[in-house]
Amino acid sequence: MESLTNTDSTSTAHTSRLRQARNAVDSQPSAGKTPESELMEVDEYFEILRKRVNDYYDSLQGQD
Repeated sequence: MESLTNTDSTSTAHTSRLRQARNAVDSQPSAGKTPESELMEVDEYFEILRKRVNDYYDSLQGQD
């Protein structure tokens, strides 16, 4: 029985690049999770966002 070899260099290169990308991701240190006490509440976030939007529109109206 004859053994078959893959001579397509593009699939080999593609596989190598995928393997390198996976290894790069795996080798990066994990950032860890933010402690619960440092997380912002959803309502708090949208309150800050609403204030920024209102301030922005107020500044636009003042430019006329």
